[in-house]
Amino acid sequence: MVKESDSVKLARAKYRSQAGIVYDILETLYREEIAPPTRLMYGARIPYDRLKNILKQLVENKLVEEIVEGDRTFYRITGKGVEALEELRRVKRILEQIGIRF
Repeated sequence: MVKESDSVKLARAKYRSQAGIVYDILETLYREEIAPPTRLMYGARIPYDRLKNILKQLVENKLVEEIVEGDRTFYRITGKGVEALEELRRVKRILEQIGIRF
């Protein structure tokens, strides 16, 4: 029988689904109301290149609104995004109750 090395276990423990990352972004926006990309990077714990792609999808699907003020860009959760966040919270709670990491 092959045993997982500690580094493989650690890598697995840190893995998050894209749904989990979206949850973290929407949760951050819900708390902050409006946030620049750097705040979302820290809130979701992902690098900018990954954040940029996910934000693009969230904006295209109208879960998040992009606000440009001069040379700065901010993001805000929409009503549709709040509804999605509520559903993700529900799913997360159910999965955690049965021992599945979100």
